[in-house]
Amino acid sequence: MRRPTAQDVANLAGVSRSSVSLVLNGRAAGNIAAHKQQAILEAAERLNYRPNAVALSLSSQRTRTIGVLTWPSVCGTPSLIMRAALRTATQAGYVLIFMDTGGDHDVESQALATLRDRQVEGLLVIAPEVTDYRPAESMLSMPTILVNCADPQAGVTSVVPDETGAGATAAQILIDGGHSRIGLLAGASESVQTRLRVAGCHSVLALADLTASVEFVGGRDAASAAVATRTLLTQPEAPTALICAHERLAVGAALAAAQLQLDIPQDLSLVSLEDGEQLACELSPAVTTIKRPDQAMAEQAVTMLLERLADDTEDSVKQVAFVCPPVLRGSVGSPRSATQSSRSPRSATQSPGTASR
Repeated sequence: MRRPTAQDVANLAGVSRSSVSLVLNGRAAGNIAAHKQQAILEAAERLNYRPNAVALSLSSQRTRTIGVLTWPSVCGTPSLIMRAALRTATQAGYVLIFMDTGGDHDVESQALATLRDRQVEGLLVIAPEVTDYRPAESMLSMPTILVNCADPQAGVTSVVPDETGAGATAAQILIDGGHSRIGLLAGASESVQTRLRVAGCHSVLALADLTASVEFVGGRDAASAAVATRTLLTQPEAPTALICAHERLAVGAALAAAQLQLDIPQDLSLVSLEDGEQLACELSPAVTTIKRPDQAMAEQAVTMLLERLADDTEDSVKQVAFVCPPVLRGSVGSPRSATQSSRSPRSATQSPGTASR
């Protein structure tokens, strides 16, 4: 069966082929009567006709393509954001061209040159974790949206999660649960994302005249988290609750608690600041998490970029921050009082399975 053509649509609608072209290219206003426009759209739908993308780009001088710069980190790739961006752009009739820069400045410059040669209409920069991003000079002359990162000079529009708010929300959940001794398993100390999350925790704790014991964990493996957890839980006045920077730290914290014969949430409460790998929700009990708005951020970024392309005007720079909502589960309880506590952590020097004496 042959593919339908614009002439087939014109014949079915009872109009000229040029009328079909005007309507399907979005140039019918003032040129084609409303009832004829409707007839053309209905005929195209009935025939399942789609205009040739190459022909459209030649006639409209628009390629309907968007370039995407991204790179991996110790957190992996921002796959959830990329999938949501791809889905949103595809639904709008745009094609995304993904370029992996590897976090290298020279590779990024080459990628930008390639995208310009492909005549992309706009650009998305999608970071694997929240970070500062200094855009290349050439980006300032192209419609560009930063996702999961922000320009310290605020020269380019950015869409980010409110990581400070995420940390604050986690701390408030534990304070509301009656905890006053709270520990924080943070990520790498040099990370912007870690700095924002820790600041959010401290801001809320300070309002309650509390402080947190902090252990920075550079790796993303559960073993490193377990070591850091044992350090926190075997100190004098050990925390009764932990905030974990991500789900792998929460897994490590749960393992360490089990090794120390501490029950969750009876002896130790846990909150994870993300669960992108769906690990924290599979623990027993499932861990209370702060949800990252990856899908919403991607959809907003693509929508903002498409609106700017449609208006073809210089838009004002915006800094959009998405709230990170809590997902309450069974890992947070009230702390045991000194008289109620029936267990205390074993010494960190004891191996699992060795009874306390």
